[in-house]
Amino acid sequence: MTDHAAAPQPAPQPHHQAAGAAESPGTANPWAAITIDDPQPDAAQAPGLTEAAEEQAARRTRRRKAAVRWSCAVLVFALAGTGTALAVTAPERTDIPGLATADDGRYTFPPLTLPPLPSGKAAPDLKDRSKGLHQADLRYLLLPAPKEAGGSVNPPVFPAPTAPASASATAAPSDTPSATPSTSASAAPSASAVPGGGTGLADWVACDALNSELQNPARLHGLLLQDVCRAATAREWTASDGTLTRIRLLRFGSPNEARDAYSRGRTELQLKAAPDAKIADGGGWDTVDGIEVTRKDSQETAGKGVPTTRVAYVSASDVVAVITMTNPHGVPATAFRQVVTLQSDLLA
Repeated sequence: MTDHAAAPQPAPQPHHQAAGAAESPGTANPWAAITIDDPQPDAAQAPGLTEAAEEQAARRTRRRKAAVRWSCAVLVFALAGTGTALAVTAPERTDIPGLATADDGRYTFPPLTLPPLPSGKAAPDLKDRSKGLHQADLRYLLLPAPKEAGGSVNPPVFPAPTAPASASATAAPSDTPSATPSTSASAAPSASAVPGGGTGLADWVACDALNSELQNPARLHGLLLQDVCRAATAREWTASDGTLTRIRLLRFGSPNEARDAYSRGRTELQLKAAPDAKIADGGGWDTVDGIEVTRKDSQETAGKGVPTTRVAYVSASDVVAVITMTNPHGVPATAFRQVVTLQSDLLA
């Protein structure tokens, strides 16, 4: 046998080199330029992405504009509400059209102010008869005239309190214990001397100055002989509605004397303006504790049955008040009640 030499075998090639070698030199590999880790964007999708971004930007712009408009609207409404509130609350209620209180006959009085007491004297305690004497000047306890009668709406200004001795000396014509109807009538001015408007300090008057208004003055004469009146003052005015108001204050030596004069006066005395006046129903009246009020209405009435004369007798410890209001067209019940209530408050 003839030994033939074995032909040498080529060395094995790597797999990827073998695959590349197996391809023909003229054939290109389409996957050679693409890798998984580096994807390439699609050129056809770029315009769509741009439009979406523009739409989002436009939406944000619209939202900002809407927020600005709503903020401006809220600010305008807030300013308008604040201005309206100030326009309503700043002026007086009665100066605003539609909110003014309808006129029901009440008057416009200044704020009630109590006069100063003499040094060392206390205010009256109407619940205790022994401590119920009024120490203040009786003229300052008169209700002032309302605005409708030329009065002022400012509270009165009182002078410094004086000692009891000087106060009694000022009121000497009617403060003396012997101030009987016969002596006091000539010593003190008549009721006609009282200022018609009642804007200043009222005058001291005779205790029997009420005689000129009474149909039966002899009854008052006998009453004052039994219950001695120590001082008297008066005020009267005529309001713009034609109502004439007269207020008389009489101070007695003790609450018992004043109480007796009040009880007899409300039943025995008859006014010329209302000789047929009768005691009215006392229901619906709120009086201050210690104050007693008796009302009398004239039987002569104006339209709708309104009395042309209304009278009130007020008892306040040692002081008796006689309030008369007359008007041929009828005395408004509201104005009458207002005057009586305010005068009672001053005496309380």
